[in-house]
Amino acid sequence: MPPSKGKGKGKKKGKSKKTKNRAPDATCNCILLREIIIDILSRLPVKTLLQFRCVCKPWRKLITKPNFIDAHFLHSSSLQPSTGSSPILLHTRHPESSDHLLSLINMSPESSSVVELDNPFPFFLQNMVVVGSCNGIVCLCQTPLGDAIILWNPAMRQSRNVPLSKSKPIIGTQSCVSIGLAYDSQKNDFLVLSIQSFGPETMIADEVEMFSTKSFSWKRVPNEMGFRVLGLSCNLIIKGVPYWTALLSDAHGSREVLVCFDVSKKIFDKLPMPGVRLGIQGYLVNLEDSLGILMWDKTDKCNVDIWVMDDEDGWSKKCNVEMLFGFDRIIGCLRNGNIVAEDENGVLFLFDPVTNSVKAKLCIDNANSGSFMISNYSESLVLIEGMRPVKKQAARDKLARAGMNIKFTTT
Repeated sequence: MPPSKGKGKGKKKGKSKKTKNRAPDATCNCILLREIIIDILSRLPVKTLLQFRCVCKPWRKLITKPNFIDAHFLHSSSLQPSTGSSPILLHTRHPESSDHLLSLINMSPESSSVVELDNPFPFFLQNMVVVGSCNGIVCLCQTPLGDAIILWNPAMRQSRNVPLSKSKPIIGTQSCVSIGLAYDSQKNDFLVLSIQSFGPETMIADEVEMFSTKSFSWKRVPNEMGFRVLGLSCNLIIKGVPYWTALLSDAHGSREVLVCFDVSKKIFDKLPMPGVRLGIQGYLVNLEDSLGILMWDKTDKCNVDIWVMDDEDGWSKKCNVEMLFGFDRIIGCLRNGNIVAEDENGVLFLFDPVTNSVKAKLCIDNANSGSFMISNYSESLVLIEGMRPVKKQAARDKLARAGMNIKFTTT
């Protein structure tokens, strides 16, 4: 008996165009649960995930979802202190051409690696500074006027220029600009802070402007404390909060303080500096996502005191580290507490304060001595609207840096 017309219509309805073209779930044909697959993918390096985007359209869609990007960065950043793997962004310069060299270095003795990066900053601007990194986004700027600012994701190889503010400087003053980078996690908004300083010889308070990647515009931020910053960029960024050393004047005179930017309230706050005597040098560091400072006597290049800021108790001395081989200059500190310093021969070494031993050395041939700067870095999939692929390093630039080799050795 032939099928009824009604049943035939039903079959046609089941094979509708809409059903056929519906995109399958990224994990629908897998044996493992969807949540397990997403968790596995979120723990992979960015380079691997970029390759996985070509596996299928559902995976490409999954990897670009905001929730997945957040989960990936959480794994990328939280595992570094516990595993001892703390990638750093190394900035140095060629002694003859003065070209800037940017490299991503994993200073873990178990899996050391050095990757030279394509620099998105215009080569004809000679005063480039690495401001710091938030959520995988690195800020580069031109000093001393901050007249070129670039936001860059090295892992994704994309960047974009920040438009300059249209505000005019105060007439009759010689000023410079200090740049900072912040991140508002509630609004998923990267903030560039431009602090116009009129110098310590004046009593004019710094003027602050803030650029938002959400609104893509600048606006004024009140400086109610009347501080004056001391550097051309923020000293440190921890969990999206930038810190500066600054001068604060009151009835008792001028004193040095720390100022930080509250990203939720969009205001500045101040913190005290540890009480120190004359002749002591300090360097702000990130110690397992807490504010720390390394302090040493200028005449004693072996002993370093490590101080940590606690929200309740303030500054407390954590320990004293005896660096038996001495150092010429401290470059910074990894998030796991290992100190990066430079010796008198221009060699960088990684010092473990727990075991009082040198764990690794980094030799850079044909580099400008004393030009090394490092920033802690965690890779991410984050992209800011308007970012474009970074061009491959031009042959001219590579030729200019000929012989600038980086050698990593463990001890």
